[in-house]
Amino acid sequence: MNYFTLFGIFFILWWIVFFIVLPLNITTHMDRNIDIEGIHGSVPINPNLLYKLIITTFVSIIILLILIAIFYFNILTIDGILGIN
Repeated sequence: MNYFTLFGIFFILWWIVFFIVLPLNITTHMDRNIDIEGIHGSVPINPNLLYKLIITTFVSIIILLILIAIFYFNILTIDGILGIN
């Protein structure tokens, strides 16, 4: 794989993992029974975005390294996926 392909896979993988991590461990205004005029009840109080960005990056790097190892050691090949022998 060249670097452009690896970056593309990492980019798509990062966004998928980010959208999985994003709703985890949030506290909303509705959870704490806080009623503020003009703010919807489902708005997070502290979304911890920096923490979630760091976690997303590390998880994406680990998954990408696993994928690289799978293709490098021929555990899974494109021909095997397509059924070509």
